[in-house]
Order: sequence, then structure tokens, then C-alpha cells
Amino acid sequence: MDELWIRVFRPVDDPVTAVEYLHEHQKVLEDIGVSPVLAGQNHWMEDPSVQLLVAFHTKLGMVAGIRVQPSHPERPLPMETAIIGMDSGIHDAMRFLSVRGTAEICGLWNAHRFAGKGLPNLLSLAAVSLANQLNLNTMVCFVAHYTVRHARKTGFVPLESVGMKGEFIYPIPTIRSTAMLIPDTISLASAPSVYRSSMLSLRTRPLQTRLESPSGIDLNVRYMLQLEASGSDLTVYGDIYSERFRQTA
Repeated sequence: MDELWIRVFRPVDDPVTAVEYLHEHQKVLEDIGVSPVLAGQNHWMEDPSVQLLVAFHTKLGMVAGIRVQPSHPERPLPMETAIIGMDSGIHDAMRFLSVRGTAEICGLWNAHRFAGKGLPNLLSLAAVSLANQLNLNTMVCFVAHYTVRHARKTGFVPLESVGMKGEFIYPIPTIRSTAMLIPDTISLASAPSVYRSSMLSLRTRPLQTRLESPSGIDLNVRYMLQLEASGSDLTVYGDIYSERFRQTA
């Protein structure tokens, strides 16, 4: 059985791993012909509010990643930058959401050397589960048509006030992308019950190991999703996790 661990960290705390994430993401985009989309958008590497989640395989190394980028009053989110030239209404929509506390889930990639195992699903669930630690009431994303299904599992719905009910032709003519929103990241009421339960489990116990089968293939996944500055008291859960890991090591 494949064994992986999914870890969250700030790029400012671990720039070496952040550069590896960026390099692997670039390779995936180059393979599908859309690499220019990353040009000039790497300022997040110096933003202390940004969180990266990366999946490491015990033999293959880093095989997937995703980014949680909170809104910033002086800098638009990548989604707004991408859409503003196609629909100026995105500015008002993002300004309204930012007041409530929002972040963009973006930069999702899965290495071809470990494709078809459902990692995009697991990373999306893990990223959304961080909302309580980051004091976020909403989340947004701008995803290609082939990843919309992952977004829906985590509770995202189309942001119908922009584009054609949220949809745009972007970043190339052959790809449709959809602006999406989780209207309430606290209740996660917009997520299907089975995925909502999974996210609430990760929210309650961000340090855990469990068997996952997102694509019908069993994976043993160790989650390390506790943010250092979240303020959450998870000492008891951490002690339980450490003891279980010690017994199975």
C-alpha cells in the first residue's frame, strides 16, 4: 500500500520546500501547455499569511500540492487578477467577501508520476478544513472544468454573479474555468455529507493517520495540519497521535 503524508506550512518558514512546490507545479502546467499562467504571480512566497499543503510519497517524494491564500487589502487574489479583464464585477464580489474573511484555494497540482490516486480530492478537503484555524468564513477558487468535481466535494458552488454564471474561457481557448465560492466554511452546509464529515474530522483532529480510498485505491495517509499560530489547543489530540504513531513505528 502506498504511504503518504500531507503537511501544511508557511512558505516563509520553509522556502526550500516552497520552491520545490513551485517547480513541480510549473512542470505539470508545462505538460498541458499553460505554463505562462504562473508568470509574475509568485509574490505569495513572501506572504506570511499564505499556507501551502504538500503531499509526499515515501518513495516518490513530493507528488501534489495546493495553496491557501488569504485576501489582502493591498493585493488582489490570483482569481481576481485573472478575471478582472473579463468581468470587472469580480472586484465588488471579492471586496464583499474579504470583509467577512476569505481566502483563495489555488495552485492545485498532481504530479503525473502519481496520478489517478485521488490526491487532488484529499488535498482540497485538507485545505478547506483549515478555515477555522485561519479565521475564514468563506473561501473562493477559480478552477478548470476538469477539477470542478473536486471543488464541489468540498462545498464550492459557482459564483454566479460573474461571468456566465461563474464560467469563463480561461486560460486558453480549450479550457473552461469556473469561479466558485464556499458561502459558509464554518458549517460547510454546501458540501455533501460524506465529505463534510471528512473535513470536520480533519478540523477536529488535524494530526491523524487514516486509510483513504478517493479513487478506489487504498492509501495510508498521515495528516499534519496543525498551524503553529492557530491558537487552537490540540495538545490532547497531539498526545494521542504521537502515542499511536510510536506504537506503529
